[in-house]
Amino acid sequence: MKMITTLAAANNKKNKVRSILVIAAVFFTTLLLTIIATCGYGMMESQRVNAGRLYGTYYGTYTGVREDQFARMKQRGEFKKAGVMATAGEVEGKADISLIYSDSSVLEMTNQRRNLSQGRFPVKENEITASPDFFRQLGYDSVKPGDRIVLNSRESMSQKYKEREFAVSGVLKDYESNIKGTSFYGLVSKSYYDSVIPDAGHVYTAYFQLSDSVSISYDTAEETMKNLAQKCGIDPKGVSVNGYYLMWKLDPGIENITICAGISLLVILFSVVVIYHIFQVGIAQKVQEYGKIKALGATRRQMKKLVFREGMLLALTAVPFGVAAGYGIGSALTRILMMKSSSVQPGMPPLEMVSCFSLPLLVFCGVLSLAAVWIALKRPMRIVAKISPVEAMKYQENSSPKKIRRSRKALSVWGLTKSNLTAYWKRTLKTILAMGLSCVLFVALSSFAGSIDNEYNARKEVEHGQFVLSLDYSMNDTAYPENNLDSILKNNPLGQKTIEKIKGMDGVTDVTSRKYLYMTEGNNTYSVMVLNREDFEKHAGEGGILGDMDYEKASRENGIFYGWSNFIGDSGYRIGQKISSNLEDGSTSQNYEAVIMGSFGSLDTDWAITEDTYRKLGLENANASGTVWVDCSQEDLGKVASALEQLSDENDHISMDSYENQLNLSRSASRVMQFAVYAFMAVIGIISFMNMANTMIISIITRKQELGILQAIGMTSGQLNRMLQMEGLFFSVGTLLVSFVIGIPAGYTVFYYAKTHSYFGMNIYHFPWIQILAMTIVIIALQLILSWLLSRNVKKESIVERIRYQG
Repeated sequence: MKMITTLAAANNKKNKVRSILVIAAVFFTTLLLTIIATCGYGMMESQRVNAGRLYGTYYGTYTGVREDQFARMKQRGEFKKAGVMATAGEVEGKADISLIYSDSSVLEMTNQRRNLSQGRFPVKENEITASPDFFRQLGYDSVKPGDRIVLNSRESMSQKYKEREFAVSGVLKDYESNIKGTSFYGLVSKSYYDSVIPDAGHVYTAYFQLSDSVSISYDTAEETMKNLAQKCGIDPKGVSVNGYYLMWKLDPGIENITICAGISLLVILFSVVVIYHIFQVGIAQKVQEYGKIKALGATRRQMKKLVFREGMLLALTAVPFGVAAGYGIGSALTRILMMKSSSVQPGMPPLEMVSCFSLPLLVFCGVLSLAAVWIALKRPMRIVAKISPVEAMKYQENSSPKKIRRSRKALSVWGLTKSNLTAYWKRTLKTILAMGLSCVLFVALSSFAGSIDNEYNARKEVEHGQFVLSLDYSMNDTAYPENNLDSILKNNPLGQKTIEKIKGMDGVTDVTSRKYLYMTEGNNTYSVMVLNREDFEKHAGEGGILGDMDYEKASRENGIFYGWSNFIGDSGYRIGQKISSNLEDGSTSQNYEAVIMGSFGSLDTDWAITEDTYRKLGLENANASGTVWVDCSQEDLGKVASALEQLSDENDHISMDSYENQLNLSRSASRVMQFAVYAFMAVIGIISFMNMANTMIISIITRKQELGILQAIGMTSGQLNRMLQMEGLFFSVGTLLVSFVIGIPAGYTVFYYAKTHSYFGMNIYHFPWIQILAMTIVIIALQLILSWLLSRNVKKESIVERIRYQG
């Protein structure tokens, strides 16, 4: 036993160059596995630890809960903690501003207690607590506890706004962000809620945690909560699961485990192929040497052990360093990802940093690498164990029993190159496929990362120009009917006069508008947008559509389209249904009968018709604009923004947004995702390079004797260089062809899957030509450098030394 181990170590020591290459390959493969495992574990641990900070510590909520139903909840042992929250009114203003009452349990479960910066939560009827952004929306800067504010609020759409004075009891933390918020809330006391909402109208949203006695997981949470709701007399339809919190706090669920396992399996398969190829090329070349040992009396079992231990000694040398380096790099990457994730979430507290260390996980990565090495050694072990000593001495890789036709044709550099590649065609094919596999993965990931289009995402919100002005309207405000769309269109603040005023602003280069209509169908009222051909086709290409989205047919048949495909079923409508309605544009109205021809994925209105249909109906009110886009040069952005903000501030029914704001939002959301993908691709690139370098170096070293004989019979150094360069170029071109033929379709498949599943930024496929060009240049450049270096190394030895070389 000791003799076999000593012999294996001596064999590795003798073949220093080959051993170093194998160690390097195993090291980088272990490095990749450990980085992926460490980053995955670190991010999951971060989500688990920060789940409560990010998503709240409640398991779920019940909406529409009365006080008697909540009392039943408190009596049941399945609920560990329960609290209520209710809307106490809305505040008059351009933004969406609400007054909310939350009891102490909800304040704790929604992290409001942690977010309190100054003072305390409201207790008296006239007290309020909110963030600085809330107070700024009301015109108050630098608010502190004890200050008094005045606001106009109402409890329902059927009531008028009333002026109310509040004393500031506390101020919430203000987390800075470059993204403008549009929704704000202030916390009020139970006394205030009781004073403005009659007892009969007390309806709450109940937040709760379940006790440990309740068996629950991410997959069973919704059903369990619905069953408990029925026991308390609560409508199960009002159940909402805090999915992200449960996913990380309890367990990731079957679906998430399956996704993670699939990614891990892909990485493992990739690693096994790379390691297998390295050992296959490296160890299979030494069959003759093993034959000599077998001739001295070694048994089949001893020969297998020798090959196994030779490979494992090299792997055991590399694996600890790979695990250590992988853990260090993985921990650093995880920390960077956490810091970036924390910095791009507006209004969210900074993440608590966690440790990525897990001894069982690191041991598993090491064992996995050793297992991959063991799999790679199985074929060389079988070859050595099966053949006789005589056959082993005659063994040539990919040898063929067929007779070789002798030829007197003069030798050429290309002929020698082709002869070597075809004589060892299996090795050549395996090399190209092994190298190509990593490049295919690189191309596929590049297609995904390169298709995250922040500009396109921003354009979905601000379709034209640099700024957008939109009507801020209601549909069923009975207390203030002047806020409803039909009333606003009659005296539209975005009418032709306003558009002409905008066109006259200094710096404005273009103004585009879109018509909005008011539709009545039975007792229901809806908003309708008018789409021209260009905008119609653009929205139809964004995915999530249903039905026949043909502009010509819709214009010809006066068809109508629903605005939200996910909700068309819930609304009671269906494709092909005929509706009878009345359309108004602020000055005229028309009866309108149409067939629902399809549905867009998401629009800003309930319905849409074509511009041709709008004109055929005789609705051509120039003052019916619902959205206006304004364009200007980059130099005039600040000047035009100030003018438009002043215009928006002068009218309560106009809201404003900018392309720059939406671009910042899109970039913030995509930054972490792209960083993770490109970091992963960088590691893949290192592994790919090591695989290519290992293959080329082993190929040249194992043919050192052959190259010496060729030079002895007349091959010049220049011809040797050209032969090595051509061999390397053949591998490089073959690798690139594999990556192009397989990687490009695979990349588009990844993109198409991401787009159809509404992954962020997946709207238009961007061919990764820059990444592919960079990969091509790097592969060819590295191949040329390697060939040149190896050629120099070979020429350092004399021809006699190379002829004597035994590998």
